[in-house]
Amino acid sequence: MDRDRLISAYIGEKESLEKTKKTLDWYKDSFEKGDLSGGFSWKWSWWAFIGNWLYLLYRKCYLEGISYFLLVHMLGGLASKYMPNLAEMIGGASLFIGLLSGGLLHNLVYRRYLKSKTIIESRPVSSEETVKEMKSIGGTDKRAVIVGIVVYFALNTILSL
Repeated sequence: MDRDRLISAYIGEKESLEKTKKTLDWYKDSFEKGDLSGGFSWKWSWWAFIGNWLYLLYRKCYLEGISYFLLVHMLGGLASKYMPNLAEMIGGASLFIGLLSGGLLHNLVYRRYLKSKTIIESRPVSSEETVKEMKSIGGTDKRAVIVGIVVYFALNTILSL
């Protein structure tokens, strides 16, 4: 099976538009780096830096995105609420975690791609069905980002009471 075709199907970008072609090229390069490094590489993404857990939800890495949110935001929020002297350190830690996220979160998308590809290719299906399944598993989910933002604000409102 053509690797580029599988990545295109999984990422859900069309090669025809210039912007989506850049996105697709970025992920192809990212996945190639992942292949060469054994699944862990550095590749900068402004979307992952700014959006971090929302980036993961957008890329359908739901468990990873929810886990990131709970670990980073909820623990940081609770620590600053119940340990006010840590509040100054949490701001610096958030920036550091954001920088790491910007360069490393694509690895979680890559690992999900590999897992999906392995599962699909382990079954006797045609190459067209493989592409079709990769499209349905991969792609993006804007609704998950909207739900994530709503949940974020709801939890912050509840915790601030």
